[in-house]
Amino acid sequence: MRRRGLEVKKKILQILKENGEMSLGELERKTNTNNLTILNHIKELEFFEKVEIIKHKRSDKTGRPYTSIRLKIQDKHE
Repeated sequence: MRRRGLEVKKKILQILKENGEMSLGELERKTNTNNLTILNHIKELEFFEKVEIIKHKRSDKTGRPYTSIRLKIQDKHE
């Protein structure tokens, strides 16, 4: 059964709230959604200033570059 985009975005936000910063691969596995779909939803959430996309030069585990996502801290005075 295909999930709607809003359901996937809610799941992404919930996972980030519970786990903090995560790589795209981790989000892909936890949401059971493919990488391209996750990336599209993340870009939309970034546009609405809900998340930050962080590009790392190298992983401590693999030595390869990777991208992680974290919730954006909202200023309470906005």
